[in-house]
Amino acid sequence: MGKKVNRVPYELNANGIKSLPMDEIKIILRGAEDLIMSGGRAMLAKILAGSKEKKLLDLELDYSPVYGAFKDSSQKEILAKIDWMILHHYLAIEYNYRLPLLVYTEKGWEIERETYANELLDKLIFAAENGQYEFVESLKDRNRGMILLLLDKIADSSHKELITILKAWQGIEYKKLRIRIQEVIDVLENIEDTQNLKLNQEVISFSANKKWLSLPEEVRRKLERNVWCGSCRDVVKIENCIVKESSNGILLQGKCHKCGNEVVRVID
Repeated sequence: MGKKVNRVPYELNANGIKSLPMDEIKIILRGAEDLIMSGGRAMLAKILAGSKEKKLLDLELDYSPVYGAFKDSSQKEILAKIDWMILHHYLAIEYNYRLPLLVYTEKGWEIERETYANELLDKLIFAAENGQYEFVESLKDRNRGMILLLLDKIADSSHKELITILKAWQGIEYKKLRIRIQEVIDVLENIEDTQNLKLNQEVISFSANKKWLSLPEEVRRKLERNVWCGSCRDVVKIENCIVKESSNGILLQGKCHKCGNEVVRVID
């Protein structure tokens, strides 16, 4: 028969806290990142308070981006906020032998993953701008879901200067992730063509609007009230109108004021 393990007990007490603002929820979740299955509630409170305790400094937890974020609050007040987070299922406690350690719940990790991915994007941009390509080594073997979210954010960022550092990252990753990184590189390399297309469309729209506004206002209002709607099978007024260039002249595109169906009218 195995020896009984005397687990260290804990008691949660939110001290009357009814709710926490989302910015504080994100701060607490970010502080917990360095303690998942390695530290508990008290250590997280010390990080957020900006404690100078030797153990905390030896573990370099003062490098946390949220170190001292709640420095104007007592550790008791901070601990109550952490307990509120646990009671509301953003964090949880799991035992590792004797000690109660922090873990993310699915609810908490969904928020933290977004926060951390944004932080990594900022760091990646900084590293690219300063030629610190070795930064990509810190991305290897991280949570796959968060890394995929980071790559989505890079693809949406339009930062073409990230292409070089992405290629450095690609060189040290596993096959499946190398494929996704290449897809993001392809997106960034095509940004200029997309931007040029958008610019050309804006120029065309400007030209069309210039022609449209050259018409007397009375004529424009009459044309807007004389558009055929295939749904209503009647002549209607066009609303939410945008003016575009067409091979036959100006194209009015908008919605029928009666049924909301899309309608168009060509003005030669």
